[in-house]
Amino acid sequence: MEIHGLCIVKDEADVIESCLIAALSWCDHIYVLDNGSTDGSWELVQEIARRHSQVVAFKQDDRVFSDSIRCDIFNAFRSMAKPGDWWCRLDADEFYVDDPRIFLVKVPPRYGVVATVSITYYFSDLDAEAYRRNPREYLALPLERRIRHYLAHWSEPRFFRHRDDIVWTSEHGGFPASVQRASVYPVRIWLKHFQYRSPEQIERRLRARWPAIRAGSFHHEAIANWGDAVASIRTSRAGFSGARPEHASHRWQDRIVPAAALDFDGLDNRYVVDEALLPPLKAGVSWPSVLRGLLPAAVRRTVKNGMSRLRLQSGLRGARDAL
Repeated sequence: MEIHGLCIVKDEADVIESCLIAALSWCDHIYVLDNGSTDGSWELVQEIARRHSQVVAFKQDDRVFSDSIRCDIFNAFRSMAKPGDWWCRLDADEFYVDDPRIFLVKVPPRYGVVATVSITYYFSDLDAEAYRRNPREYLALPLERRIRHYLAHWSEPRFFRHRDDIVWTSEHGGFPASVQRASVYPVRIWLKHFQYRSPEQIERRLRARWPAIRAGSFHHEAIANWGDAVASIRTSRAGFSGARPEHASHRWQDRIVPAAALDFDGLDNRYVVDEALLPPLKAGVSWPSVLRGLLPAAVRRTVKNGMSRLRLQSGLRGARDAL
């Protein structure tokens, strides 16, 4: 079994090397497309590719982002894969808690898709205070020691099995049609997602994504009251509903979230995950229709315990711990 990473990069110079080096421990091939970076990300990718043969600097393409761009990578390198291999949508700001190689080898053949628990880190009011007090000292901290407040509230497909008969065109969107209909493994793989890492990075991210936001992508960025929206995910579950492009902001101050509304990473590899906050896993349906929903049923719940990650799931009790 080999794992093939489909990676799109845009202005991720502060994190792309860490991401790729971490992924090299479990990913056999990483194919990188640069979506028009202007911060040196593409040059970094090329340098990493020279040092690590697993990384392929595919091409630059500065068209307005859409998830369907990944089909270009897949179709260019599909001949590298064989039945039984897995494809991974590898985002440049994500780091896996679970080892995908260990996780995927235990997925029964009847399942074609694996989805995530996305432990999403936010720039909190405490981060803003520390940054304002001493920007240089704050930014000198390693990423995982600097950004430590999170909320695990999102899930989406990240891995799908390779088949020689897969057809993937731009009309299919972010995944081939056959993958969107595939059965989803009922245990999710965990990853840490660092979208918002520093004031400069936040503003660069928002400016870079503005054309895509206007074109209908990145709905979660087009929220008027960001901090309130994130805080509401756990309470009213309103979350990012009501997104409108005119609400998109370019100011890092508009991306601050109250730390009191988030959980804190104690750097002990223990995370609070309540599956009542996650979109449900459904087999045989179009994934885009699932991802539009932010009010999931309580398919599975995590018992919150400060000393352990105790998980209960009907019919699958202890399955994830066995991984």
